[in-house]
Amino acid sequence: MTRIAAPAAALFCLSMHATAAPVLVDEEKGIALNVGALVQPTLQVTAPAGSKTESAAGIGSPEKNPNFDFYLRRVRLLVYGNITKELSFFADTDQPNLAKNGDYTGKPMFMQDAFLTYSFMPEFKLDAGMMLVPLSHHTIESAAGLNALDYHSTTIFLPATQVFRDTGVQFRGVVADKLAYRLGIFEGVRYVPPAAAPAAPAPGVPAPAAPPILNPSGLPRIAGQVRFNLMGAENDFFLKGIYFTPTPIVSVGLGLDYQGKALNVANAAKDNTTISVDAYLDYPFSADDELVFKTNFFMYSKGATLRDLTGNATAMADGGKALYAEVGFRHTFFEPILLVDWAAGNDSNYKYMAPHLGVNFWINKYTFNTKIDLAYQTTEKTALNAMTMMNATLKTADVLGTVQAQVFF
Repeated sequence: MTRIAAPAAALFCLSMHATAAPVLVDEEKGIALNVGALVQPTLQVTAPAGSKTESAAGIGSPEKNPNFDFYLRRVRLLVYGNITKELSFFADTDQPNLAKNGDYTGKPMFMQDAFLTYSFMPEFKLDAGMMLVPLSHHTIESAAGLNALDYHSTTIFLPATQVFRDTGVQFRGVVADKLAYRLGIFEGVRYVPPAAAPAAPAPGVPAPAAPPILNPSGLPRIAGQVRFNLMGAENDFFLKGIYFTPTPIVSVGLGLDYQGKALNVANAAKDNTTISVDAYLDYPFSADDELVFKTNFFMYSKGATLRDLTGNATAMADGGKALYAEVGFRHTFFEPILLVDWAAGNDSNYKYMAPHLGVNFWINKYTFNTKIDLAYQTTEKTALNAMTMMNATLKTADVLGTVQAQVFF
């Protein structure tokens, strides 16, 4: 067996991980094994925005002073390659937010992705395993290739997933470099029988209503998207937030995530439906100048669950909407970037807004870079106060400053 440089088509994701270390390559048989790592050390400074507003949990110090937090946003180990010229694999682990708020105990390393891909032809490929749910351009981007500091997770709320991922089977392909499609059949929400019968209530106390049976038919979750490439094409499994491309890439996408009887709405099982519409543009003016723009609008069905800034679930009885937009202009290795995240419930009980101003230093593109982000985030949440039995509104306003470095190979 001869060890050589990896052939151009040997790995389905080689362009994303071009600096990974090849361990074993046999070009004739199409065999390739690569290992890599992603490390993102981070410094975040958080503080209340003013004395007249509350601060979200975990923001600032107990004395309402700025809080300095050093942690590792991501630590990932990657193994990927080809078994044959048609059959490839990808697997990685993750240990997110290690040491955040001084917590070294509650962040175990876990399997993040693990899937096989069989390439019948560019127009038809089959993926099987745990993978990113194909709702929008952003939900299938690699964390190592993001343009902004991080994912727009305050606008993306997918049930029964592990960090935008689910287990299942996916069909995908790119037709004539113009139409890209992904259709997945996933595990989704499963009915779990109660471990034990609930205790009998005290005499005179009515028994609490039993929670609804979710997905009683055991049907899978369906998620997918279609993208129309107006200029260029994106053929990799993991898309990128920025490409450093010599040719323009412009696309629009429409996505859907659906599973019947998957949500608990007012103690009744309801369907989960999420619709996504997005647009992506990466337009180079020269090798040193590049405009990047991305936006995404989400519509969430009744009962969709949005998380507030404390991590608590905020049920949207009438559904909700969310939007993000980001724009950046790269000159050589320097890129200022503006973005905004927004989410709101249709019942006006939940509102979130966060404008960001950032600067990216692409010292060695994805391999080594540093990002600086300054955000001002506000929330408004209305809920029933158990003490007064009246609706109460909690408003928070906070400032977050973040510096994050990335080493990726």
